[in-house]
Amino acid sequence: MNRTNLWIDIGVFIAFLISSAPYLTGNLIHEWLGVALAAALITHILLHWNWITTTGLKFFRNLWHVSRLQFVVDLSIFVAFTLLIASGLAMSKNVMSTLGIQLARGHAWKLIHSTASNISVILIAVHLALNWNWIVCMFKRCFIQPLPSLFDSGKKSRSVRAELPREK
Repeated sequence: MNRTNLWIDIGVFIAFLISSAPYLTGNLIHEWLGVALAAALITHILLHWNWITTTGLKFFRNLWHVSRLQFVVDLSIFVAFTLLIASGLAMSKNVMSTLGIQLARGHAWKLIHSTASNISVILIAVHLALNWNWIVCMFKRCFIQPLPSLFDSGKKSRSVRAELPREK
């Protein structure tokens, strides 16, 4: 499960970085990557659903302060991404027309989209900082520790397994 989370998180992060630069990708790729990012985020939320419900139920009780902060940041990311995706679809020139849906475009959608995007960048940075120990431990476990076994000639490697912080 942790390895799956890591790969989904890496994919979401890369897609977010690429889709944050529509002037590099062009509008068509930007829009479709945004749709793929929405699907990846839904998968991310479903994989972490137990943590979301457990932390949400304990929010006003005796909850560890970092978990409370993570919950608030994650909820804020969810709201920002919901606004980002909804406004992006409302302004869409390619995705919605491909689906046969025509929406009235307005300047307000662009303002909402731009603001939500800027806020998302800040929130993602905070999210990464709050989860940095997990990221480093998983990177070591998935990428660094397997390296000695690639160079071992039939001998069992003695890699030390990194301890992971509690999964959220």
